[in-house]
Amino acid sequence: MKSCYAGASLIPCEDSDLATLDAELEHVNKLTSILGGFAVIAIALVFIVQFRPNASQQMVETARCAVEIRGACISSGHYWASYRMLAPRGADQEWLRQRNLRKITAEGLVERQLLNEDAKRLGITISDDELNAELTSGRMHVSMPVSPVTMPDGRVVDPRGAAYMGMGGPMLRYLNVKNRQTGKFDLKAYEREVRMVAKMSPQEFREYQKEEIIAARMRDLVRSRAVVGEAEAFARYNQDKSTATVSYVRLDKRFFADLVADKSQKAIDAWVALNKEEEERQWNSRKSSYLPECRVTRHILAKIDQDNADPADAKAKAKEKIEQAKARLDKGESFADVARAMSEDGSAERGGLLGCVTKGKMVKPFEDAMLKAEPGKVTDIVESEFGYHLVLVDKVAKDLEAEAVGRAEVDEDLYLKFETERLTAEAAKAILAAVKGGKTLDQAVDTYLSELEAKLATKDEKKDGKAKKDDKKKDDTKDEAKKDEAAAESPVRKHPQRPVVESSLPFNASGSPIPGMMPGSNAATAAFKLEKPGDAADEIVQLFTGYAVMVLKEKKPASKEDWEKDRPAFMAQFREEKQEDALVAYISRLRNTLGTEIKFGGAEFTTEAKPPKDGAEDFGE
Repeated sequence: MKSCYAGASLIPCEDSDLATLDAELEHVNKLTSILGGFAVIAIALVFIVQFRPNASQQMVETARCAVEIRGACISSGHYWASYRMLAPRGADQEWLRQRNLRKITAEGLVERQLLNEDAKRLGITISDDELNAELTSGRMHVSMPVSPVTMPDGRVVDPRGAAYMGMGGPMLRYLNVKNRQTGKFDLKAYEREVRMVAKMSPQEFREYQKEEIIAARMRDLVRSRAVVGEAEAFARYNQDKSTATVSYVRLDKRFFADLVADKSQKAIDAWVALNKEEEERQWNSRKSSYLPECRVTRHILAKIDQDNADPADAKAKAKEKIEQAKARLDKGESFADVARAMSEDGSAERGGLLGCVTKGKMVKPFEDAMLKAEPGKVTDIVESEFGYHLVLVDKVAKDLEAEAVGRAEVDEDLYLKFETERLTAEAAKAILAAVKGGKTLDQAVDTYLSELEAKLATKDEKKDGKAKKDDKKKDDTKDEAKKDEAAAESPVRKHPQRPVVESSLPFNASGSPIPGMMPGSNAATAAFKLEKPGDAADEIVQLFTGYAVMVLKEKKPASKEDWEKDRPAFMAQFREEKQEDALVAYISRLRNTLGTEIKFGGAEFTTEAKPPKDGAEDFGE
C-alpha cells in the first residue's frame, strides 16, 4: 500500500485510488476558488495555530521569529518543535536546564538555515514522494549543531552523538506512526504523534520536516566527500597502536620545601621586600584564618591502617605506636624530634608543626583537645577519624601577636611557593643535562642526591660550628656497609617525596606517560620523537607538584599482522571521523559568512528558564 498526501494529511491509498484522489483534489481547488477570501482566512488560521507544550488545547499566537538570519525568519513554531524533538521523552526539566537545550536548539536551527541556503545554490531539494517515505517510516529529522557550543555561563558543551540527547540515531527522533496490530503506517497514529511531540498541525510538520531533511541531505553530501586512503589509515593506525615506555624521575616541590630551600628569616624577608604588594594581597585574603586568636600547634599522628582486614588489630597497632611516642616524650625528648621520627603526618618534617590554628579548622576531637591544652604541655592521647594524636600548643596568639604570627606564616608560604618552583625546575634541568651528557637516568639522580647530601651535611656542620676540612689521613678502609647504612638513614634518602626513577606503563601518542602531568603537556609526543632507548626528551615535563625528566625505555611500533586483522573496522571508524571533521569544517565556513547577520528573538530562545515556583513545566512560549 502507498501513502498519498492530500491537503494537510497523509492517507494510505492503492494505485487504483490515484484517479479518485486527483478528482478530489480538483474538487477542492474549485471549492477554494468559490469560497475565495473565506478560504484564505481559514488557511491562515490553520498556519498560526500553535499548541501549548503542556496542554492539549490549541491557541492562536502572533508569528514570532526565534532566530533571524540575513532577514530570513525561523519561526518560534519550528524552534519549539525542535526543542521537543531533542528533549528525551520524560526528561526532567532540571536535566534540560543543566544542558541548556534551548541554546543547542537555536544553534541547530542556525546551521539548518545555512545548509538550506546552500542547498538552493546547489539545486538540492526533496520530492513529495521522498518526503512521504520519510514521514510514513516514522524517521523524523531534527538539527543539532555539529560543533561544541559555548553556553551563556561560559561552559562549552559538545552536543554531537546520539547518546547525548537519547536520540534514536544521529539527529533522528523516531515517532510511533504504525498500527500496533498490522505494523503498517497508521494515519491517526501519525497525526496523534505529530500533535503530541511537535505541537504542530500535519501541514506545518510537513513543511518543518522538509527543511530538516534537506539539511540532512546536505550533511550527507559533505560527509560523502571525505575519502580515506589505506596508506593514510595505516599511518593513523600506527600512531594510535604503537606504544612506548619511558623511565622518568619526578622532582616534587615538597621535597625541596622541606630539605633544600633556605627557610631562614633573612631569606624570607629578602624575598618579601621585593614582593611586598603580593605579600599584602595574600595576607588580606588569609587574615581571617588567624584573627582574632590562634594557637601555634604541633601534633604527632599514628594512623590507623585502613587496608588492614582486621579493624581491631589496626587500631591496636596505631595505639601501640602513639604510646611509644608518648614514652619518648616522657623521657625528655623534644616534641619536634619525636614528631620527625614517628609521626605519620605530612607535618613530621616540620617537627609536627601545623601552624597557628583557629577554632573550626580541625576535626572536633582534635580541636577540643587543642582548645583545652595548656601551652607547653602535651595532651593525653586523642583519637580521631585519622588515628591517634599527641597535641602540643606552643603558645596562644591574640590580636596583634596573632597578626604577627599569621603574617610570618603567610610570608613563609608565599616565599616557599616561588622558591620551590625555582629550585625544582633547576634540579630537573641539572639532571636532564647530566643525562644528555652521557649518564643514565639512575646515575644522574644518584649523583644529584649525593651532592645534595654533601651540601646539607656541610650546612649542618657550619650551623653547629663544627666545619672541618677533609682529613686525608683518615682510615680509608672504613666499613662500606656502614657507609651505605648511614646514607640510607640520611634525610635526603628517607624523605617520602625524594626523587626516585620509575617506569611508565605502555602508552600511545595521545597517552599520559607520567602521572600528574599538567594539562597541555606534550610528553607523549616528545617520547615518540626519541630514537633509541636512553635518549632523553629535550624539555623537562611540568607536573602539578613539580617537574619530571623523561628518558625513552622502549618503543614498539604497530605490527602489520595486527593491521591486517583490524583494517576493516579501523578504516570504517577513521572514515567516520574524517566525515565528521569535514562536516565541522564545512559548517564553520558557512558560519564565518554570517558576521553579525544573526539575531535571536529573545533570551527564552537561548537561556533556560528558571524553575517555576508552582513546579509546572515551562517551555518559554
